[in-house]
Amino acid sequence: MHLTKMIATVVIALGVSAVWPAVADDGLVPMSAWRLLATSSADRWVEVHEIEGAGAHKIFHVSVLSLEKGLPAWNIKHVVPHMAITEAALRRSVTGPAPKQRMSYPEQYNEGYSQWRKLRSQGNAPICETSVFECARL
Repeated sequence: MHLTKMIATVVIALGVSAVWPAVADDGLVPMSAWRLLATSSADRWVEVHEIEGAGAHKIFHVSVLSLEKGLPAWNIKHVVPHMAITEAALRRSVTGPAPKQRMSYPEQYNEGYSQWRKLRSQGNAPICETSVFECARL
């Protein structure tokens, strides 16, 4: 019976690690960049700009960015300038830290975040609860 419990624990741990990628809890911090699945022609990532709330109610404010392979870093495309996303949805989306810090200028993010805050004051600000891919329709 002890062996059965050990096997069940291993199976549960493997299932959790499949849902929650190996991203350190303290690594999802403002000004960090996280890799998304790339396409054959572009690298994609998210930049964490702000975090509000605590515990299960954390909301991450991110930008979704891409860069066509072979182009200089200043050709970054803002796929989604601002997205509010739950921690669980963000963790389902990222595959690890972005290999290079390719932080973008914040103007497009700031504009999108400002619009989101206006929607929140009206009670209808979107918050992604599934994944970056579903919410951004990538």
